[in-house]
Order: sequence, then C-alpha cells, then structure tokens
Amino acid sequence: MKYAGILLMGFLIFLVAAAGCVEPVTPSGTVTPVPTAVTTAPAPAQPPAITPALPPGQVPGGNVSAPAPVATITPVSSLVTLNLKENYLFGNGTMWKSEATVYRIWMNDSYRWFSPDDSQYYTKIAPYGKKYLFVFIWMVCQGTDRAPLPQQNNIYVLYDNAIISHDPAHALPTKNPDSSPKVIRIGEIEFSKKRLDSEYIEDFGYSHGLRLGYINPGVSNAVDGYIIYEVPLSLTPENAYVSIVMPEGDTAIWKLG
Repeated sequence: MKYAGILLMGFLIFLVAAAGCVEPVTPSGTVTPVPTAVTTAPAPAQPPAITPALPPGQVPGGNVSAPAPVATITPVSSLVTLNLKENYLFGNGTMWKSEATVYRIWMNDSYRWFSPDDSQYYTKIAPYGKKYLFVFIWMVCQGTDRAPLPQQNNIYVLYDNAIISHDPAHALPTKNPDSSPKVIRIGEIEFSKKRLDSEYIEDFGYSHGLRLGYINPGVSNAVDGYIIYEVPLSLTPENAYVSIVMPEGDTAIWKLG
C-alpha cells in the first residue's frame, strides 16, 4: 500500500507536467472584431469649375489671337453680266438647249397675300430697314428633251457683297392629296400676265400650284414666275444683281438696273 500511494502521487505529478507542455485549442475560423461605427459628416459639394469663355480668335493658354478667316467675294462688277430681258443660253451641246432671262422687278415695303385657307388677304410688312424685291424669271426649252429647272434655292440676289436667298417666310403653293393645290396670290401683281402667255403670274417653279422639276420643250411650256426676296432698304436696281446657278454649274448674272 505504501508503494501504491507513491505510484499514485507520481502519476498525478506527471499529468500536471504534461498539461503545461500542450498548446490550448483555438477555433478553426478567424473571428474579425467588429469596428465601432463612426459617423462622419459628408464633405460639402463643390460647384463645377467654370472655364471662362475666350474672346473670338483667342488661343487657350496665352494672349495671342489667331487671325480670323476672311471671306473673299469676287466683285460682281468684274464679271460678265446681262441686262434685264437679255437671254442666257444654257444646256449647250445637249438635247435640252434652253434660254433664261430676268425680265422684270418690283419693289415695295409691303405686299398683300391671299390665303386660300380662309379666302382673305393679309398684309405683310417688311422689318425695319428692309423691303421686298420681286424678281420675275422666264425659262424656255428649245431642245427635244426636257431641261432641268433651276430651283429657287439656286437663284440669289447680290447686293453690297452680300448673297441674299429667297424669303423663306413667303408661303409657297402646297399640294393637297384630296383637293386642288393651295395657290398663294399676291394682291399687287396677281393680275399680271406671264411674259409670253395669257395666264396669270405665280411663284417661279410652280404651275397652277404644282412644283415643277423640268422645263418641257416648247414656248407654251415655258416656266415663268416671280421670286420674293427681303432686301435692305438701301438697295437700288443700279447696284443689285440676280445670280442663277444653271444645271451645268455655270452661273448667269443679270444687273437689275
């Protein structure tokens, strides 16, 4: 029994020593500590940066100005021009050889136009410093094939180094699918006859309200009409011209006075 007590005491001492040599068991997953929430005030929004606009021609990053492009216009007086009622031949060498001429003008600071919508006349007054110029143009095809017809967009007034297109505010005839075309009449000239015809004058490039794309052969099929321009009040026939770009690309110029 004495030896059994000694053996039991030795076994307990061995267990205590072994326990001090073993590492403690740790969990298999790593536990991440949860940070304490911190409230941060949002930074105030800043307005977008604005780059000041540079003056025309100014080069960014310096005070040197780039030269502005200069448009050059050939003086009309240096070109070959025709007088009113003089004919210009175009389409030479084709089967639609044709003639064109500017034969009349009319100017005023207002005009009356007839509205087919309500069958009434309305007066159109030119803006301050402006007036209206009516240019009358006649074209005939002398060939056997129909000739391309220059449109109003290819016919300009030249004055004081300016190129003036037809007045876009003037209402042109419109074709209605279920009725006859709406023809816009001008009170001051609505009873004027065409140059070589008994029909009344109408907008150039239109016949009875229908837009034309060609000039059919023969004098009876000549295209005759007026184009309206809004021009400076200072314009006079002696210093103004009409320019027509022909189908071949040539340009014919008439002096208005």
